[in-house]
Amino acid sequence: MPLPIQIREDLRELAKLAATVTESHSSAIFLPTELFQPSPSTTTGRALAKNSPPREDTITLQQVIEPGPDPRSGSIDLAAVHSYSKLVRDARIQVGSGLLGWVADQGRPIHLTPFDVGSGAIGIYVDSQPIRSLVAVPIAMAPNQIAGQQAFGVLMCDSLRSDAFSNPQVKLLEQLAHYTHRLIFWALCGSHSSQFETSWDHFKQKTLELGDAIGSQSIEVLRLRLDSFPDLEVTAGLSLAVQHSEQFLRLAQQALPPHFPLVRLPNGDVIIAVDNMMSGFFQQKLQTLANHLHTTQKPLQITILSYAAKISASGQCNLDATLQQKPLNSKSTSIVGGARA
Repeated sequence: MPLPIQIREDLRELAKLAATVTESHSSAIFLPTELFQPSPSTTTGRALAKNSPPREDTITLQQVIEPGPDPRSGSIDLAAVHSYSKLVRDARIQVGSGLLGWVADQGRPIHLTPFDVGSGAIGIYVDSQPIRSLVAVPIAMAPNQIAGQQAFGVLMCDSLRSDAFSNPQVKLLEQLAHYTHRLIFWALCGSHSSQFETSWDHFKQKTLELGDAIGSQSIEVLRLRLDSFPDLEVTAGLSLAVQHSEQFLRLAQQALPPHFPLVRLPNGDVIIAVDNMMSGFFQQKLQTLANHLHTTQKPLQITILSYAAKISASGQCNLDATLQQKPLNSKSTSIVGGARA
């Protein structure tokens, strides 16, 4: 799916940070072309693969510059850059071709010093530059859905000095590449329009409609927190953590009547408006769902906060004021091996 436009500024800041910490002449981020234009092969909300550690195989410069007999299809586009030279606007590199195309094809880093080929091999400069060092690391992306292959972006830095990049700096660039992977992942998740992701204003409007139907005094607001998400991300990986979060939310939406609105906040919390006569019943159902969603690597834990509707002067539910109150109660569920602790 296309990359949200607003993330381009974040990527430029990352490129600038990479250039600053390595004292580079240029730093650039390339991402698969499909992220910048709609494609029939692209499905909404797909997860990025977990970033795997780069392989440390020994390679030669000849292997990098000359593509193999069957280079991987696709291309990568210049997404962000920080440079002191004039660059090719909207540069695009064929996966498997040239230095950066090789990294995108193999998912392996390169560190070339001295850099004794022309700067044209990098594929970003309008004019020849006296580049003497280059490092490029892969950015793990989603598997190519047509070819069934792992896709990679590229984070690169170069320098006019020989031996410009130390091993700690290369490791730092690998960490920045992983952070870029996470940033793109959440941007794609945030741009995915689903049944439980909508605007706050839309959710408030649906809550007002619920109040018109059952009476605003009868509304109770539930706030769900997936407490174990950060630990699950560390122990099982970001992809699995998001998979559990999405699965829980789908089950929660299915367990609720369609007229009870639901929204997910940017911090991951889920807000639900329900009938206070049925609140206890649905809280129990949500906790039961958590009993069936656990991983052997880390238990799934949720906390449910409930709030009585705060009524405005017009007699309607004021959601902002409601959530600023002290909750009526807080119920936590800790799942160990599928049984409540």
